[in-house]
Amino acid sequence: MLTPTSNSVDSFVDLLRPSQGYSLSDVRLDIPNPMTAIFKAKLNGPKCTPVWVRAWLSTEAGTLAETASPQLMAGDQVTLEVTLRSAESPQNAYMRIESAPLKTEHVVGLKLA
Repeated sequence: MLTPTSNSVDSFVDLLRPSQGYSLSDVRLDIPNPMTAIFKAKLNGPKCTPVWVRAWLSTEAGTLAETASPQLMAGDQVTLEVTLRSAESPQNAYMRIESAPLKTEHVVGLKLA
């Protein structure tokens, strides 16, 4: 279960530094209810290039829930909703940008209270 927030959380830190001009910026997390996490970010990269984004919630043991975007374009804003399917409480929230499906360029993370 998640602890709902009244304000967006934006204290994400780089876990894998940006590469090749691709990065996430203005990353925010909203938790409207105990089962839903809403990730938002701006997608940066070389002009007019396709990008993909993934967001997930995890414990030290592994991923609890995740979602992936369809193909987007560098410069877009993205909103991804991750829904927990169990009552287990996630310890971390992560987001990454990919320059091709599964070619990770930048990863950010946040420790959940």
